[in-house]
Amino acid sequence: MARSSRRFLVLICGLLAVAALNGTLLAQAEYRGRMFIGGGPNRASVANVKIVVDALTTAEEVGRYQQLLAAGDIEGFYETFHTLKKGSLQFTGGMGLKIDFYAASEVATEKGAKLMMAADSRSLETGVSKRTHGSYLFLVIMLDIDAKGNGDGQLYEDGKLAFAPTGELILQSYVTTPKEIVNVKKTK
Repeated sequence: MARSSRRFLVLICGLLAVAALNGTLLAQAEYRGRMFIGGGPNRASVANVKIVVDALTTAEEVGRYQQLLAAGDIEGFYETFHTLKKGSLQFTGGMGLKIDFYAASEVATEKGAKLMMAADSRSLETGVSKRTHGSYLFLVIMLDIDAKGNGDGQLYEDGKLAFAPTGELILQSYVTTPKEIVNVKKTK
């Protein structure tokens, strides 16, 4: 192999390593935990959940979202939003409910990372329609994960989000009390 070819190969490998360390080439990640869902006479108060992250939202995708929202094109926003599946929340066991997420971001923190994922605002109750509150358009999961892949989080059924130009999701406010997700562990 020629000297210039080896240098090129080393350069490409180095760039891939840097990109992977910065999170830009996020491989699929999977977390499991337990969510307090409220319960009732015919419903458990705690459910096992699996959270799968397939990809993160890019700055280019955020640019498209911002253009559509600035133009007031809500239908166009949702059409674009629904084409960009980023992961899912799955209730394992009795509920069998699966929610697809269409935006995701991961931000490094002192102890690990903060992961946020967003879907359409909806109720976790099967057969119950969700009433949206003004600009509270999203169901949001926020996880605080340490360097070992353990942590906890919250699920907001009616979050108001902002999209930072970098691809980061920012929870601005919410209406109802969030549901707690505990004993979160990275499994994949």
